Amino acid sequence: MQVKREIPLYEQIYIKLRDSILHEEIKPGERLVDSRIAGQLKVSRGPVREAFRKLEQEGLITNSEGIIEVYVPSLQDVLELYQVRVGLEAVSVYWATHYMTKEQLDELYKSLLETEKAVKLKNLPEVIKLNTYFHESIVSYSKNKRLQLLMSNIRSLVFLYRNTIFNQYNRDHYFLSEHRGILDAIKEREPSLAAKRMELHIYNDMNHFKEYFLMHKEKEAELQNIKKHTE
Repeated sequence: MQVKREIPLYEQIYIKLRDSILHEEIKPGERLVDSRIAGQLKVSRGPVREAFRKLEQEGLITNSEGIIEVYVPSLQDVLELYQVRVGLEAVSVYWATHYMTKEQLDELYKSLLETEKAVKLKNLPEVIKLNTYFHESIVSYSKNKRLQLLMSNIRSLVFLYRNTIFNQYNRDHYFLSEHRGILDAIKEREPSLAAKRMELHIYNDMNHFKEYFLMHKEKEAELQNIKKHTE
């Protein structure tokens, strides 16, 4: 595997590793070794270590006494992030309702139709892409640079959790109707209603993730118990 040299090496390595982590090509808990990655990319270990530092700042990897591992989210981590999202995205949609143009709103309605098609086709990568577009567009249309900066600081973790949710999704109809309800409130220029619906939408996602997380942990415990008794 080769890397291009038009941009700093560490940045290219960071992007490659980040994408692999976010799409779970590199699994949570997997150990990353700088010498191994440097060998795969045919670069020195220096830029790999710089990429590690950037990934650690984003919260995508952990460093425990020099042992680098892909971040494994805890339930508390997930709940805290969603609580932050509730506040930031409710404020974002409140102000976006004031500033969004008809053309911008029409684009979001159009993306909702595309999302419905992707859901029917079970095209999960497209569903995730369109869902991310929906939320990030609203933040952008708030015209609040501070809000945009705060959201950018948690973007990677939001994507990571969102990817996990959609890979296990079973509330397609509900999340689509929630998105439509938010857009309808924006169309009617009802900022408080739009904010309330956004809060409810994110809380619903949070509760769904919590349910999935606990169920997944329960299954893991059952498998460990079976393995223990068969050894």
